[in-house]
Amino acid sequence: MGIPRQELEALYRQYAPVLFRRARRLVGRDAEAWDVVQQVFERLMTTSEAFRREASPMTWLWRITTNVALNQLRSRSLREPDGKVADEAETTDDGVEARNLISVWLKQLDEREASVATLLYVDGLTQEEVADVLGLSRKTIGREVEQLRQKAAALGALPKKELAHG
Repeated sequence: MGIPRQELEALYRQYAPVLFRRARRLVGRDAEAWDVVQQVFERLMTTSEAFRREASPMTWLWRITTNVALNQLRSRSLREPDGKVADEAETTDDGVEARNLISVWLKQLDEREASVATLLYVDGLTQEEVADVLGLSRKTIGREVEQLRQKAAALGALPKKELAHG
């Protein structure tokens, strides 16, 4: 059984703007960001049981938005193989650099590694916060981060300062 329509509408009104900004930061294009938000709420309608087990709706919605946006970028990299992320939504060097770095990660890392890297190095979350968002233990995230650092160092995919401090 799905989420009642009124509850779904209330969740959309409350969280869609935040999720749009999150998606736009990752995908860099307004239209694609709205597509991400739509997919998140479609997933909410079909997987409401998983959603209801979360302590906070925002945690679940943030995690799903991140995953859908990263998948969107993976799909885009297949259509636009030059590897650079076109940017219409955010013109700051940091935003463009972050999305270009993510596009490199998506070619080299699995889904969970890409999510951890994005939350840690782009969003600036602590390992504890990453664990909370992804629903994993802090110890698991610590192992993921160490493996990620080793891969990233080999790939040259993280700035040296991030490898030292992350």
